[in-house]
Amino acid sequence: MNSYLVVSTGGTIASRPGADGLAPSVPGEELLSSVRGTDRFGTLSVLDLFSKDSSNMAPEDWRIMAKCLLSEEGNYDGVLILHGTDTMAYSASALSFMLPGFSRPVVITGSMLPIGEAGSDAEENILEGLTFLSELCRRGQRGVSIAFHGHLIHGPRSQKILSHDSMAFSSINYPPLGHIRNGRAVLGQRPFLREAYPVDVSSLALETSIFLVTLFPGFRARYLEHILDAKPRTIILEALGLGGIPFLGENLLPSISRCRDLDIPVVVTTQCVYGGVDLNVYEVGKKALDLGALSGKDMTREAIVAKLMIVLPKAEPERLGLLLHSNFCDEIVEAPDLSQG
Repeated sequence: MNSYLVVSTGGTIASRPGADGLAPSVPGEELLSSVRGTDRFGTLSVLDLFSKDSSNMAPEDWRIMAKCLLSEEGNYDGVLILHGTDTMAYSASALSFMLPGFSRPVVITGSMLPIGEAGSDAEENILEGLTFLSELCRRGQRGVSIAFHGHLIHGPRSQKILSHDSMAFSSINYPPLGHIRNGRAVLGQRPFLREAYPVDVSSLALETSIFLVTLFPGFRARYLEHILDAKPRTIILEALGLGGIPFLGENLLPSISRCRDLDIPVVVTTQCVYGGVDLNVYEVGKKALDLGALSGKDMTREAIVAKLMIVLPKAEPERLGLLLHSNFCDEIVEAPDLSQG
């Protein structure tokens, strides 16, 4: 019989109405006691790590979660994390990058409505999270994933795309890892997970001096200049389509050139949910690429942010592009090595 650790961190699933709206206050033991049928999964131990609305989650909380998982790795067969949905994809991405070689499966779930509320998806998601966890253990499959509304999604490929609906999460540019069929977990693709990364992340150090900027028609170039004056470690541009960056009228290219001179890497991603970027297709992308901008390829916004936070403390500027485009845990599709025939 397997034993699992259930880590409670707050979120809607643990919320009750308060004076200023819903706020997490239900402890983990009470959450599990409200769910019928958990006894069939073996021994469940509950740890209340913290109780936060996930909008209040910070990178330091990822460090706390990662340290918790590392300290308990040998004590349990798998871990279920109860988490708020708003930053769940960020946490799933961050933990994926912070835990190379972690030998146990980690499943994160939550709910769109508090447990006990009419129509809540909390009980179902907890049971399905444990169902997926049990099957992952049986298969010997590790990694960090999100279980939500009957689907299992690879952590660094997850994104919340709906703010109200119970089908809140989607797998971005990557097939789902599994689904629930007739109450049973059916697993599909097994992600590629490096045992060790090309950069040492064991210190769990995180760099948060990152600007994420969404471009739009009329975005003023001087705003980007003001951001440069703040001297961030890197800038992520959510560009248009396949990576379009304006250079007529409000010309952003001089600022990108200045970023290169200041050793401030610019990473270009897209506002489109699916498909990723390709800066080689259009002039509006190629000009930025020629100035040293880095492509975010098919990574999610959350994966790019988390990966940069984790590799920046250890990466020399000239290595950042190589690390960003290296596949750590199936967060990115690497270009084939044509030199091998």
